[in-house]
Amino acid sequence: MPEPSDSDRRKAARLTPDIATTLLIDCVELGYDIQLKCQYCGHDRTWGRRQMLGAKLRKVLAWPLDRVQRALVCPINGCKGPMPILRLMRGGYQDGFDRADVRRRRAWLIETLLDEGIMPNDVGLTSDILR
Repeated sequence: MPEPSDSDRRKAARLTPDIATTLLIDCVELGYDIQLKCQYCGHDRTWGRRQMLGAKLRKVLAWPLDRVQRALVCPINGCKGPMPILRLMRGGYQDGFDRADVRRRRAWLIETLLDEGIMPNDVGLTSDILR
């Protein structure tokens, strides 16, 4: 099978507009995991809540997913393929509340951020978010 062209790789990595504009912090709030797959070597990994709130990713929590995707390269030495294929998956988190309840979900998010030492303002959340 022939190697995919650059335009084929761009098409494979293209995100739908609603996912492209979703912020990484929204994935934490909504309980999504993010699956990343390199188009060059096939290496894949999944970011769960722990990774998204960890030291490496907390500085990009306010970024939309298309910007996150553009900034990523494959971590495998010798590959370094850009623009991995990105998919959102429903995480298996048991937080004890209905995620459809927006007020409860936002309160949980702010509490979680504060527990991790992340100021809500640093990731684009404002004080009027609970009103």
